Amino acid sequence: METSRPKTNLTDLPPELLNHITGYLPTASSIASLDRTSRSLHEFVEKNAWKTFTQTRFPSTWPQQSPSYKDTARSLTTLSKAWEKRAFVGRYTEPRGDITAFPGGKHIDRWKRPRGQTIGFTPQLDVYEEVGGTWRDRTEILAFSAGAEVCIRRTKRQHDGTEIVKWTTYRPHSAAEGKDDITALHLVRKSEDDHQGLLTGTANGDLQLLSIPRAGSSGQDLSISYFATNGLPVRSTSLLQDDNHPLLLAANLGEARLALYSVDPGQPKTTASSQVDIQPPLRADGNPASTHRAWVTSFLSPSRLGVGVGPSEDPIHIYTIDGAGLYPKALRKFSLQNDFEKSFPQQKTTSSAYTIVPLPSTVGSTGDGNVFLSGAYDGIIRLHDMRSNRDVEQTYAADDSPIYSLLPRGREKLVAGTSRHNLLKVFDMRLGAKCYSYLDASPAAAGDPGIIDLEKDFNVFLRPNNSSFTVRGSNNWSQGRNRPTESSVYSLASPSAHSPYIYAGVENAIMSLAFTEILDPRPDPVFFEPWSAQAESRPGFNTRVIQSKEVLGLAMYEQGANMKLCVQRSPWETWRANPQGRRNRREQGRLDERWKGAAEFGS
Repeated sequence: METSRPKTNLTDLPPELLNHITGYLPTASSIASLDRTSRSLHEFVEKNAWKTFTQTRFPSTWPQQSPSYKDTARSLTTLSKAWEKRAFVGRYTEPRGDITAFPGGKHIDRWKRPRGQTIGFTPQLDVYEEVGGTWRDRTEILAFSAGAEVCIRRTKRQHDGTEIVKWTTYRPHSAAEGKDDITALHLVRKSEDDHQGLLTGTANGDLQLLSIPRAGSSGQDLSISYFATNGLPVRSTSLLQDDNHPLLLAANLGEARLALYSVDPGQPKTTASSQVDIQPPLRADGNPASTHRAWVTSFLSPSRLGVGVGPSEDPIHIYTIDGAGLYPKALRKFSLQNDFEKSFPQQKTTSSAYTIVPLPSTVGSTGDGNVFLSGAYDGIIRLHDMRSNRDVEQTYAADDSPIYSLLPRGREKLVAGTSRHNLLKVFDMRLGAKCYSYLDASPAAAGDPGIIDLEKDFNVFLRPNNSSFTVRGSNNWSQGRNRPTESSVYSLASPSAHSPYIYAGVENAIMSLAFTEILDPRPDPVFFEPWSAQAESRPGFNTRVIQSKEVLGLAMYEQGANMKLCVQRSPWETWRANPQGRRNRREQGRLDERWKGAAEFGS
């Protein structure tokens, strides 16, 4: 007689096997359903499953440390849905409210834009965030340049849903617009509790480390450490901030000098530990090319530095860094030609590389410096790999507009700023691999043949269509005073790969893009509260509720064969079209409801 084997259920499996199984669950709702099945599975889900879900579905954007991976999963899934639906809210960012001006530490009622320039200022940008004891407790630090002035915003988001926003500005008394404009800017992540460290370089050759008192702190003493530049203009800089290495600063000085500095706030003045003068290529007559210069420098890793030069047949130079400093000879030089183009040696071309950024690894770190991206004068973004004998691994074709700025969002999205038409280009870098889609949680929408698939790549014009934002002389701080209608996108930054905010520096302005659906009744509570006509009309000002008067109406088109232009509705226009939250089923599956002309996609 056979004895029956005891039944085994899911809770009898070891945690390692359970973890492997949950890695195949496609949606957060699947994890939540598993959480509700039993007490033991609830403990497993809280301890392991949410982390496994964020790691497998968002391999290059999940944070390695989080106080709550359940809350992290909500933020990542909500953000992914907003990106797929092209759902974002554009606004201008300028000092207002609580403003403290240095030197002097005086409170001012209103910030004034720089004057005396023939064109608007060219902003430099940096931003980061720190997560506190809970996922909703976080502090975002944003800094940007406005001519010769620095503006710093500190936003403290608290678990109870409140926000505290304070601004600090710094402008030297002797600074002259145009002459002393800031050309490089970096926030120091590890700063003193009551001061914010900031590295700046200027067109007049000043390279310095500022320690600026934070607004509301007891300290009022501003200290400055200087870096020797021999009076050469600071063209660009890169700051290495790695937990396992000391602070290092690399700077392009003048036309072709590359200098490396150790950063020590205790030193009043620091000279370069090593420097290299990049030699220009020779012309056909044997003389050096007079227009050749170094455009950008970027740390690819603690031991590698990428430099963009040009015009040159090999406009990307990679230098190594060791204990003695910069090695004087480039480790490798990259051309911008792929293997097919190299098969026509008579068609060699010269170009300039304007931006270089390392591609983050799949585990949330900065990577080992082997894989990086470059943007060039010819309007093409290229992927390079130091381990390959090829100069170019992949290209992301833009147009004929030079690429001025690049911002990878992990290895999922690539955002690029071009030199013309305020154009921001977004590329999908997943190469066919789709780790997460919000449509998996809605099988009916995913299988609806009436819903039109969108192209993966799209373009956004960072130029408002609202007349109130383009008319000069408006009295509202956020409206179009002195804002040019045509600009380059000079700089891009985001607090983290899991933040909904992207900041773009255009001529004479900073624009923020918050990736969220403005009529979403359940937005990510870390950053937003639901918008409605009733919420906006309530007395008082809540920074977490988007104010419709500040929202820009932007335009977008896709990079595929379907290039029809879409324009965003205002929040009020969108609400009037959907007063009870009703949404057009055809548009719900793919495109945010703010876009006019969405139903014409694919027709």
